[in-house]
Amino acid sequence: MHSSPATDSANLAPEQQDNWGIAETAKHFEITTRAIRFYEDKGLLTPSRANGRRVFNDQDRERLEKILRAKRIGFSLEDIKQFLDVTDGSVTDAEELLRRKTSFEAVITRLRSKRKDIEVIAKDMQDLCAIIDNHIENAPTSGVFQFAEAYDAMFRAHLDEDFIPI
Repeated sequence: MHSSPATDSANLAPEQQDNWGIAETAKHFEITTRAIRFYEDKGLLTPSRANGRRVFNDQDRERLEKILRAKRIGFSLEDIKQFLDVTDGSVTDAEELLRRKTSFEAVITRLRSKRKDIEVIAKDMQDLCAIIDNHIENAPTSGVFQFAEAYDAMFRAHLDEDFIPI
């Protein structure tokens, strides 16, 4: 039986209660443990270790959430690393920070444009759903039966009178 992070925390010391293992973390985020290890290999995650096992604290889980969110909207792992390196303080050179800032500003512009596109498409789909609801509410309930009766009449017209059951 798989234990959840909530039940696991009951057996931990207070300072470890918010720490999860790799399996619990993967389950929570609905990803594989292999994906987590891959992000670690790429330098995106650096969970601590206890007794040779990965331990994910609140900060690790927040970081993983950022990684997964960025992946969902189309960022490459390299793009994500560029962002995380700055947030981690790994980049301190002023020129490099300015270069990345310029790059981030361009990304912000593209994201805002995508958001507008998403809002327009979502509105179009919402309108279409309302049209479908209206059609279903106002469509004659006998419509399906009328179609079935017309099909049956057409089918019978092609049969010999002797084969039509009474």
